[in-house]
Amino acid sequence: MQFPRLIGRSWLILALALLAAPLHAQPVADKEYKVINPPQKTESGKQIEVTEFFSYACPHCADFEPFLQDWVKRKPKDVAFRMVPVVFRDSWKPLAKLFYTLEAMGALERHHMAVFDAIHKQNQALFTDQAVIDWAAKQGLDKNRFAQTYNSFGVDAKVQRSVAMGRAYGVQFTPSMAVNGKYWTGPSMVSSGGGLDMGRFFAVVDQLIAMERGKPAAAAASTRKKP
Repeated sequence: MQFPRLIGRSWLILALALLAAPLHAQPVADKEYKVINPPQKTESGKQIEVTEFFSYACPHCADFEPFLQDWVKRKPKDVAFRMVPVVFRDSWKPLAKLFYTLEAMGALERHHMAVFDAIHKQNQALFTDQAVIDWAAKQGLDKNRFAQTYNSFGVDAKVQRSVAMGRAYGVQFTPSMAVNGKYWTGPSMVSSGGGLDMGRFFAVVDQLIAMERGKPAAAAASTRKKP
């Protein structure tokens, strides 16, 4: 359920591989995606909700992030995107609290990738409350305000909710994505020629979105722009 980190020329190799990806093929149930049973309620109203389950502790999530952001920029207008940090172990909880604290302070967009870099490029161990608070202060965030938000009931409640969501959705690995509370998939479920295929993965996501609109999944790929 893990996949290799993309470094150096791997980005170019992957980009070339996208050209040959079977983007128009029907997504394969129980292989490229799974049906969530029972379906989960979403919070996006009439929009189709796409949720990423991730952790800052996950190196594969860090590698996945640039591809995800490219997709977010071109996602359909009727799609609402949200991120949910998972807590597979106790040491991941401070990172989930960090995510929701940054979100509450309006600092998530500015610092989201910086957290990944701190852990996976700078080898900073942000796995305790104090380490997270000290790191935030070094980023120029108000230390007292950050600590108050980080230790607030609201942030704790959101972390508990994220844990419950991960269990309800049946999330087994990160990164993974859910479409409208009905379908669950992840990059490690989609491969081509024995390797990861990000082009195909996001085609699967787009086709699952189309299924929610009541359109045949394969037909959606014909109108999809290549990454």
